[in-house]
Amino acid sequence: MTQQIRLSQSIMTYGPGAILEGIEGPRVISRADYGLFYQGVRQLRPEDFEIPEMRITQGLINGARIFRLPTNAELGIAERDYVYRTKAFPTWKLCLNNRSHPPNGNTSVLYQGSDCPVCHGAAGRGRTEAIRFIRACPHGHMDDIDWNFVVHHHPHGQCDRQNWFIWNSRGGSLADIDIECPSCHAHINLGYAWNRPWPCSGRHPENENISGPDAAPIRPGCTQTSKIIQRQASNLRISNLMTLFSIPPQHTQLHALLQLPPIYSSLVGVPPQNEAEFRDILMRLQARSLIGQNKITEFLQYEWTDIVNAMQDINRDPPNTYHQLIADEFHALLRASREGVPPVAGPRPHSPVIFEVNPNLVDHAEAPNGTIFRITPVIRLRTVTVNRGYHRDIDTTVNSENVDIGFSDPANPHTRWYPGVEFLGEGIFITLEDNEGFQQPLDGPSSVEWMNAYHDPSRYPDTVFRNLATHDELNPSFVYWHTMSHTLIRTISNDAGYSSASIRERIYFESDAQSQTRGGILLYATQPGTEGTLGGMIALVPFFQDIFNNTFEQIQSCSGDPLCVEHTFKNGLYNGGACYSCLLVSETSCEHRNMWLDRNVILENMP
Repeated sequence: MTQQIRLSQSIMTYGPGAILEGIEGPRVISRADYGLFYQGVRQLRPEDFEIPEMRITQGLINGARIFRLPTNAELGIAERDYVYRTKAFPTWKLCLNNRSHPPNGNTSVLYQGSDCPVCHGAAGRGRTEAIRFIRACPHGHMDDIDWNFVVHHHPHGQCDRQNWFIWNSRGGSLADIDIECPSCHAHINLGYAWNRPWPCSGRHPENENISGPDAAPIRPGCTQTSKIIQRQASNLRISNLMTLFSIPPQHTQLHALLQLPPIYSSLVGVPPQNEAEFRDILMRLQARSLIGQNKITEFLQYEWTDIVNAMQDINRDPPNTYHQLIADEFHALLRASREGVPPVAGPRPHSPVIFEVNPNLVDHAEAPNGTIFRITPVIRLRTVTVNRGYHRDIDTTVNSENVDIGFSDPANPHTRWYPGVEFLGEGIFITLEDNEGFQQPLDGPSSVEWMNAYHDPSRYPDTVFRNLATHDELNPSFVYWHTMSHTLIRTISNDAGYSSASIRERIYFESDAQSQTRGGILLYATQPGTEGTLGGMIALVPFFQDIFNNTFEQIQSCSGDPLCVEHTFKNGLYNGGACYSCLLVSETSCEHRNMWLDRNVILENMP
């Protein structure tokens, strides 16, 4: 049986190492070289589904390449046919056919295998479910619970019983569940087992063959202890995502085409001196099966001067840190809000643009304290998101480690691939109008507490920060912009009828040598099928004064008050005055996992 998911889900929610609740039970999503490429009947190659984005490949992933998942329609197969193979996980099951289970006819059976060893499925289908508990460790390992070890890790000793146990449940809590060996009657309370550390097997089920003689679990062991956790827990797998926008000067389809590695590598070493040499390079690449005729046809529609200019643009080395790449986006948006992209004073490129801003459409909105905000519609916007790995936040006392999900091409071991997704859409950029966007220092006790944490971030794990060197998220100015972003998302959802989950955010923040800070917000919708990809979002710009009025009104009150507003920030916390009634939004909308929010920072700086 197959399970359909959206392309965005394959990167942001699921991915290698995630558990997908399938129609016939849970499955772990395999790494792409096991589940999608090289194996199976289709023999797909990642080169055929490559996403060109040099700012990511050269700036973030050390020259690795990005692939996207193909769709059924693209492969010419039926909707119900599988594209990506998965592996059954966990393998332990719970048979709920209680009346057929001795001794008292009111117990379930925990077993491993194709059929219940006690009743043999006497009640028919639908009475068996996969156990909802697994074990995982902060190093990223995940495995079935070794129930034989857990049950017999007790004074009763250990017997040979390994494939099934009696599951006695007296209520709905973990402490109401006892698991007993039917042979030696050793038993353990699940609530007790839940709170104990257990040995880790060192298993990564996503890195195992799916079928055949080599499909057995690989358990090399691990020095870290594991904990029992529910398989659907949100902290079991947190994706390491990085999203970047295509910005000037690489803002056309031609720039994206030139960034395909076979083309780029042939042009950088010895650039062609004329159009004839360029065509000759393309023909040689086609003869080596590195590009297809469709790419040559696409190139031939452009003028040679356009190609020369685009080659000069892509030969510029991008920054090599995520922080610097995001800063580049911020500066590009600031320039675009005043000069436009393409510039309104210059000729428009012949190639379709994938980043467009018309400064004549910029509007303004005023806050209650008189601060003027610049509201810029981004008419076209291209996003590329890459999933470099994941981590499992199992133990709050131990920093979780990133698990790399990249793989190497067997034919070219030096080429590494990561999954990604590419979308086109639109957005709204918001920053301050005056003083080049720099804002006055924030006052109030909440801002002071955030600033104290900003200067002493030792109470926070490194994985929660976008930039480990600066810990920008703790700066009260960042909290100000992030809180404003969430309130705007909720206001747009309430006033304009948008689903808040269809809007995503990007918070920009920087400080200069004098510790002056400036920031901005980009609210965008790029996923196909959502409300903001057909001009609906940028159509809100003329009405942003009303949206701002409602936004600041919502900040002043919350149905959770006085408890919400009285929840003040202290070093070591992740939020101040913030709750699901006023600020928290969908996890897919927030780049910062609903952290670094505080109504009080804004309230204390309002008249």
